[in-house]
Amino acid sequence: MAAFPTTRWSLIHASRRSPAQTRAAWAALMRDYRPAIVAYFRRGALARDAEDLAQEFLLRSMQSDWWARADAEVGSFRRFLLALLKRFRLNRESAASQRREFGDEALDGVDGSDGADTPEARFDLQFALCLTRTALDGLRERYAREGRAELFAGLEPWLAEAPGHGELAALATRLQVAPNTLAVSLRRLRQRLQEGIRTALGELCLEHAQVDADLAALREALARTR
Repeated sequence: MAAFPTTRWSLIHASRRSPAQTRAAWAALMRDYRPAIVAYFRRGALARDAEDLAQEFLLRSMQSDWWARADAEVGSFRRFLLALLKRFRLNRESAASQRREFGDEALDGVDGSDGADTPEARFDLQFALCLTRTALDGLRERYAREGRAELFAGLEPWLAEAPGHGELAALATRLQVAPNTLAVSLRRLRQRLQEGIRTALGELCLEHAQVDADLAALREALARTR
């Protein structure tokens, strides 16, 4: 499978050639996907400390150059980040368990989820939402450059659900366009959003097959919320 050109994730793999650029790329990724990191810690024994744990994870990842652990077999930023989170969580839970043995405050109850609300599921849901926000921001900028900011603002609420009765016609009247033309614009915007999500995910993978695998996992995470 053909590899992608230079992307945000491929810069991580090039750390030995451009460490400063890699550090900046990693910091940007940590900032953009922090909600997914926090969400991962919001389930299980450490849930009450989710924000603090996320901050500690971010700081330690920068201080210890955790991106250097990435290799060619981990061609997806999502998979790599999830592996780091699992390792960090296991280490913290092990330390908390040891403190409990010596009489410290007990851990919260054991995670009894049925698989639909696991740390991984919460992570994937927020990761998908972060990707969607990235794609939406790109579309918003594009429509603004094209002088169609009002059109985007009017259609954005209907990207995830159908317009209510008469709403499309009302917007068409306000924008002085035909309702059929506006309906076509909505279909195009929805298509461009899906393309934008795939493009944003492509920036976090090394090969097309990895994009497909991540996209399938994220769609499954979103489907579980419906």
